Amino acid sequence: MSAKKVRVKKLIKEQRQARRRAIRDQERAATRKAKRDAASARTELKTEEQRLRAERQAERQQQKSEQRQRKTEQRQRQDQERQRRAEQQRNTPAASPENTATSAAVPASVTTSDAATIPAAAEAAPGAAGPQPRPARTRRDRRGAKSRAAAVAVTAGVLATMVGSVALDGLMDGHSQTATGAPGEPQPASAALGAASVTAPQAGATFICPPLPGQPDSLTTDGQLEYRDRDSSADSRFSAVLFATDLNGSFPDSSWAQLNQEGRINETPVTEAPAAESIDPAESADAGLSQREAVHESALDVARPPLLEASAPPDGGALAAAALYEYEAQEGPVAGLAVGQCTAPERGQWFLGPEVAAGSTSLLTLANPFDRSATVEVTSVDSDGDRGASGTRSVVVPGQTTRSVNIAGLASAGSDLGVQVRSAGAPVTAQLQSSRAAGLTGTGVEFLPRLIAPGTEHLMPGVPIPEGVPDSAEQADEESTTPPELWIHVPGDQGATVELQVFGEDGQQVIETPGVFTVNGGEIDAVNLRGLEPGVSDIRVRTDVPAYVAVRSETETGSDFSWAAPAAALGEGSGTPLPQLGETELHLFASTASGSIAYRVMDTEGEFGPEQSIELQAEGASLISAEDLAAAAPEDGQEAAAIVFEDPQFDGEGSVHATMASTTEEGRFSLTSVSQLRGAQEHVPVRLLR
Repeated sequence: MSAKKVRVKKLIKEQRQARRRAIRDQERAATRKAKRDAASARTELKTEEQRLRAERQAERQQQKSEQRQRKTEQRQRQDQERQRRAEQQRNTPAASPENTATSAAVPASVTTSDAATIPAAAEAAPGAAGPQPRPARTRRDRRGAKSRAAAVAVTAGVLATMVGSVALDGLMDGHSQTATGAPGEPQPASAALGAASVTAPQAGATFICPPLPGQPDSLTTDGQLEYRDRDSSADSRFSAVLFATDLNGSFPDSSWAQLNQEGRINETPVTEAPAAESIDPAESADAGLSQREAVHESALDVARPPLLEASAPPDGGALAAAALYEYEAQEGPVAGLAVGQCTAPERGQWFLGPEVAAGSTSLLTLANPFDRSATVEVTSVDSDGDRGASGTRSVVVPGQTTRSVNIAGLASAGSDLGVQVRSAGAPVTAQLQSSRAAGLTGTGVEFLPRLIAPGTEHLMPGVPIPEGVPDSAEQADEESTTPPELWIHVPGDQGATVELQVFGEDGQQVIETPGVFTVNGGEIDAVNLRGLEPGVSDIRVRTDVPAYVAVRSETETGSDFSWAAPAAALGEGSGTPLPQLGETELHLFASTASGSIAYRVMDTEGEFGPEQSIELQAEGASLISAEDLAAAAPEDGQEAAAIVFEDPQFDGEGSVHATMASTTEEGRFSLTSVSQLRGAQEHVPVRLLR
């Protein structure tokens, strides 16, 4: 090659490099401008929110002032009316003998104000000289009437079988006041009805697990599914943990079983409730779960959906239990690792992101553990909104059975999809297994996390960020790693402003994806997260209206994927069973304040190891590694079976959230959020009628 050609080729190469640098400089400038605009928009948004809050507060203050003024005027009118009637009584002529006889029918202990409760018929007795003025009803009289009405009127259907105490906080203002004034004196004004609630009884709990993942062979119109033969490498495991209700070691009746399309099978007792007299109510029921006895149950290669069922505790305490289902396959069309929580029946449930592309399988399993049937409506929403009749299925799930829905029949080609499950009759547990394959080679499987209610604050710790994610869409090619995706659905027609923050090892990251953006209501939005540092990130999303949010991530090689759902704040009684397939660690993220949190690890024999503590940094991450879990277990060689947290201790107002990550040697992974093991006491609102 001649020197001239070499120079020309070198010049061309330099020009290309210069163009690339110019393009990168333009992109960086555009990114900096977008970030400045986002910061400005964020400031304007906060200013507008503060203004709106101030206006709402002023409006509430004005309403309260007007209400107080109306009540004052009403009391003044009542006092004037009582004074007028008292004056009329004093000016009434002496009673006739007939009137005296009528008055004698009233016990001497009844005062003039008490006589107001005597039926009007007694006032107009035969022989009376004429109609007598009715004395004013005093505060005591009205309070008595309200008490009688309350005793009859608390008849809400949900309370038909309730036991427990009735909390009538603020039912009557000034309850200790009595009408002891002399006849004719002004009496206190009547009190207003206040809030009332009833502590709901503990009615037992049922935790239903997913079925063994697989591909459908046939599916009838009424939801009866037959699976193809599964690969021999498929391995599954069901595990459950149940805690005593008190320090005496009292357990409720509990058992585990399986549900199929015909009914309940293979029921096995786990614990039995003691006799009522063996329970000492003086024992502290508020002691931490790690101070109580516990039972661990497990089974291998369970194909049909397992369930853990516990009856109401004999002492009325709150249940504490959880169950987990694990799946792993090295080969075949459903290869991957999946760890799913066993969940309780609900009437409304949401799922984001079932796989619907070519080679994918997404099967929704509906399980009804009750004796009555459930009518379930499954609807789908994509990036254009509700799919209407073409994206809706209605399924009847008889009691004690399961039914299935193939999500492929509800989706449009290549769409980002969300699925809503609503139940009438009996509530159901919905489990959505989703897998994908390239030919006969599986490239991932997962039990999609269930979302119950939308929120405005969404914290997802420990999201894996693979290597090779391009910083921009222009840099992506066929060999690029799929970036993590933020999925959002805002119910209804109102759009939402979304604020996105990503935290890494060194604090908050500056990323290519805008930190503030908007989404439309009623649609599914999937936003690529670009410019993230490889490793593990903690993602916080805030929305100005309630929304469903989750983050999808996959491996660098595309061999598996998983979802991170918003994690609840940890407190005393938070925890989870620990998977046995793969290596497990817990990623924690502390919000707004530093502090510490203690935890204990339980083994498969129900024994707890010594208490451990981990430091928390504000807006920072912490890790409980597999080695930490093994070291915290009792020193008897048993496997770590569950972790239980104590109340976190913060320097100020703060919260800590956790996600459990399970990983295999091949790099397959699955994410599970950590929530409460102990069931909280529920309060049912009561309306008192007069």
